[in-house]
Amino acid sequence: MKLGLTKFLSPFRVIVISYILAMFLFSLLLYLPISSQPGITVSYSEALFTSVSAVSVTGLTVVNVSETYSGIGIFFLALAIQLGGIGIMTLGTFVWIAFGRKIVLSQRMLIMVDQNQIAFSGLVSLMKGILFTALAIELVGAIVLGTYYMNYFDTVAEAYYQGAFGALSAFTNAGFDVTGQSLIPFADDYFVQMVNILLIFAGAIGFPVIIELKEYFKSKDRTFRFSLFTKIAVSTYFIVFAIGFVGLWFLERNAFYEGLSWHQQLFFFLV
Repeated sequence: MKLGLTKFLSPFRVIVISYILAMFLFSLLLYLPISSQPGITVSYSEALFTSVSAVSVTGLTVVNVSETYSGIGIFFLALAIQLGGIGIMTLGTFVWIAFGRKIVLSQRMLIMVDQNQIAFSGLVSLMKGILFTALAIELVGAIVLGTYYMNYFDTVAEAYYQGAFGALSAFTNAGFDVTGQSLIPFADDYFVQMVNILLIFAGAIGFPVIIELKEYFKSKDRTFRFSLFTKIAVSTYFIVFAIGFVGLWFLERNAFYEGLSWHQQLFFFLV
């Protein structure tokens, strides 16, 4: 019986089950009365939809986040987005190490499957690198946006609150916002748009590529060569980007894009 259970709970199935459980856990947290604004009632289906969207970082929502959820609810939502963006295994590895536990073979197998690796060596270091790199990028984004947002919001706390959530949402490609209007308030502000574009790009290009870029800039060896994975990932990203931009421009040049300058057309596509 034990052997059968072990066979059923393969690393891939454990990861899938973990994400499903996380979605239901955050749906319950978002369903709690303390997660909603006073006078606002959230149905469980709405909480579940929001949770699934946050953990899977799709950005779809059936409620206005800023008008529906309280500060506690926004905190739970941010945790769900962070979990989905960085990954359960990455955060789980960090917590396990923080408590002084050793990463055993079965856990290394889960990490290997989750991160699409083919070898056991260096997995824990990879998890640490992913976590600290992600948090560092999000922190820089939050500071830059938060400082700049003092031109838009009345208080310093509100500015950095908006900046922190915006940086998290952009880097994880989650698509959520707490402005209530997405990036519409910054439609003519190319600085805000460019910061968001850079965060979206950094999150979309993938952690292995970012870590390899970091190693390149830290390396004193000028013969450093990027891996085939990085070359293919970056090339594919920009090819898809170019095809998407040209295709959208061709379809919308006489409709939505009509009358817009070239830089307005470009930023509308990028953001």
